[in-house]
Amino acid sequence: MNITQLRLMVELALPIIIIVIVLLELLLIPFLGRVSRRRRVRRVTVRIVIFLTIILMVSIYPVVINAPLEWHIAHVFGNGIIFRIDLLSLLFMIFAGLIFLVVSFYTAVDIKNFGREKSFYSFFMITYVATLGTLMAGDLLSFFMFFEIMTFASYVLMVHQRSQNVIEAGSIYIYFGIIGGLSILAGILILSAYTQSYEWLTLGEKFGDLGAVRYVAAGLFILGFGVKAGMVPLHHWVPVVYPKSHLSVNALSSGILMKIGGYGILRLFVSVIESTNGQSEQMLNGSLLTLENIGGIIIWIGIITMIVGVIAALEQEEMVRMLAYHSVSQMGYVIMGIGVAAYLGFDGSMGFAGGFYHMINHGIFKALLFMVAGAVYFKTKDKNMYRLGGLYKNMPFTTIVAIIAAFGITGMPLFNGYASKTVLHHAIVEAHVYGHSSFFWAEQFFMLASAGTAASFIKFIIQIFFGKRAEAHKDVKETYNSGTVAMVILAVGVVAIGLFPNALLDYFIIPAARTLNYDAQFIDNYLVGMNVFLYDDLSTMLPVYSMGALIYIVGMRYHLFHFHLPKQLNPESGYYQPAYDKFIAVTKKVLNKMEQVIIKSDVFIYGIMLLVLLISLLNFL
Repeated sequence: MNITQLRLMVELALPIIIIVIVLLELLLIPFLGRVSRRRRVRRVTVRIVIFLTIILMVSIYPVVINAPLEWHIAHVFGNGIIFRIDLLSLLFMIFAGLIFLVVSFYTAVDIKNFGREKSFYSFFMITYVATLGTLMAGDLLSFFMFFEIMTFASYVLMVHQRSQNVIEAGSIYIYFGIIGGLSILAGILILSAYTQSYEWLTLGEKFGDLGAVRYVAAGLFILGFGVKAGMVPLHHWVPVVYPKSHLSVNALSSGILMKIGGYGILRLFVSVIESTNGQSEQMLNGSLLTLENIGGIIIWIGIITMIVGVIAALEQEEMVRMLAYHSVSQMGYVIMGIGVAAYLGFDGSMGFAGGFYHMINHGIFKALLFMVAGAVYFKTKDKNMYRLGGLYKNMPFTTIVAIIAAFGITGMPLFNGYASKTVLHHAIVEAHVYGHSSFFWAEQFFMLASAGTAASFIKFIIQIFFGKRAEAHKDVKETYNSGTVAMVILAVGVVAIGLFPNALLDYFIIPAARTLNYDAQFIDNYLVGMNVFLYDDLSTMLPVYSMGALIYIVGMRYHLFHFHLPKQLNPESGYYQPAYDKFIAVTKKVLNKMEQVIIKSDVFIYGIMLLVLLISLLNFL
């Protein structure tokens, strides 16, 4: 078989090939058992399989850049399964493969003393193939199926340590996951009842005809995807679960799994925009009015998520909880960008590009930060930043990559976060200029959140690596292993994207925007050849870092970072646990009584009842 024939085979059956390859690896994992040499072979085979799938995905880029690829598999779920890969999904697939590959190097260090490696790597690969399946899905049913498999498989990874407190934290994750899944399912049922289709492409075509139902459907999808994305007020599971999970699982979750929630919201909106081409002016205006209303709400949800996440992060003593809240805050930037993309409709390509770009950048620097936290914890056995200090002498490599990651997340020029935050800043300014005047304040909150992020990571770097070294850690010595390889790869990614910020824009993001029916002239004028190193953009970072330094100095001087909410105002405290338990018990009884009614009810009523139930549940969390 020559190269041409091999490429043709990949084009004709890529989703099946990927699924089969991963399934074969899953069959192999149980036979690589207790002997240390076999364990090393198992880790190597996992990496080889992931690397091979990345090569396969990269190989179809020349085809997908010209037109999306579609595969139809009949007689599954009645209507069959549709796989569809365009540039938007392809970049996320390649990025998912890279994050899983890098994290696989780190897992060898992170889980080596906990046993059950067969189970861990089995569910690691199930999570991987489910993530790819979610991104490849061209219809809502297959999307939901893979999305739920991803949720339950990642739950097993998060509770791998199996202690009681880990199981309790994991129950919060799975509870939120079920809420999100039910919400998405309700949205799918409503849309299928009114559109007689499960395809993403037909979602927007008939969205304008749904009347008030479209708001209910959109709200259910946003609720479901918002849970996975850690969107406020659906973020509760993130700071609860992350401190109890392996650091490698946190890197995986924050690096790519949370992005699937953002991808779902983005896909929802771009499907509507993409499908409006050729419709009547009346329907077009109706669709765009819906997008504008919902987009404006999403912008403010993103802003609130940014602010809540960064304020909570500043108050943390433990580095893992701080990073968890920053995962929430950084997803706020993404959600805001998606909101701008929806709010401005055909002129929303800047918001699309910024949200898309920042999901990639956040995945890289946040995975690196969790690995840095892991490297520190493995050597000191302490996660409290205030009990650390002076570790730059003992851990020079970790200090360097920590600073690189901190520069990335705070938006320092020449590091990756600067590029995507600059695009997002342009997007929120456009929402103000071309939209409502209230978005002037959204920009101010954007800058405030950025300053808070800078303050938080000034604290992170100084408290852990500089200052006075704790006597208990004077003999700490840095070691180099496969985890070091993972951190080097991610650090190189932070710097490379920062030095060449237009590479992702030119080869993936801009071509993807063109295929999604955004205004071509707007793209040519504002995105093509965009220079993020102009004086106006660079100068915005001076007040951000100045304000961040001031926040840090004042916060430390007056002990403002030790403020904690009273237990009555803190939903994470045990104060409300009896109420949670009682509400869950009542909910089970109510659900049992409602089951037969729901089954016999009209699909729209079913969706409404689920929505009311989910809102009620969230009020108690």
